[in-house]
Amino acid sequence: IGVRVLPAVRVQTVALDDVAAAVVQAAEGGIAGGTCADLTAPDSHSFADLTDDMRRWLGFAPWRAAVTLPGWLVRLTGRGADALGWLGWRSPLRSTALSALARGIHGDPAAWQAAGGLPCRSLAESLRDMPATLQDRWFARLYLLLPLGIATLALFWLVSGIIGLIQSTDATAVLTDRGVSRSLAVPSVIGGGLLDIALGLAVLVRRSARTACLGMIALSLGYLLGGTVLAADLWADPMGPFVKVLPGMALAALVAALLVDR
Repeated sequence: IGVRVLPAVRVQTVALDDVAAAVVQAAEGGIAGGTCADLTAPDSHSFADLTDDMRRWLGFAPWRAAVTLPGWLVRLTGRGADALGWLGWRSPLRSTALSALARGIHGDPAAWQAAGGLPCRSLAESLRDMPATLQDRWFARLYLLLPLGIATLALFWLVSGIIGLIQSTDATAVLTDRGVSRSLAVPSVIGGGLLDIALGLAVLVRRSARTACLGMIALSLGYLLGGTVLAADLWADPMGPFVKVLPGMALAALVAALLVDR
């Protein structure tokens, strides 16, 4: 089941290569100075058809059914994206972008062609000349999974730290029952809880997100190493407290890799 946003909005497209060719043509004097014209393909598409075309280009199967998001939910999403902007995330779903899309994206290529400009290719021609690759398919899927991964890490580490502080007595007992002195166990539990919360908050900020992921991996390794030395029996615990740390480390490594900018 797919999700549609503003399906009836009309959109015109332009290939990046056509934009580059227009710049070269203008720089070489092929277009008169002061010319004001739209660079766009002549054909227009509904946003729903455009997304369907992109899915076919990527090689994904058509949606069996689609649900259209109501306008209020689209606006709420935009406000949420605006809020994430304060944390440094460059979301394409900000209110300004959604408002611009709601008005439609259109232009008249007649002025450009009258000025001697090269015609812009249609969407079908643009996609035909730029076959999708495996990397394009991966990006299309991972782009949506990345926010989910970040939210999962933030929730896991925040909840883990808060529970550890609230139940610090029980957590301390896990160590003292295995021969660790209380003077070492108490600060270890409290310090670990505070570090968990700090990492859970840091991963929500774009500037520190990747560093936080690496910190999660390092701290998890520390927990496993220390736990193995002090409480090796927990590896065989039916609830798997040590084993469950490993998927969390893998998720943090994946998110850290995806957060590397060019």
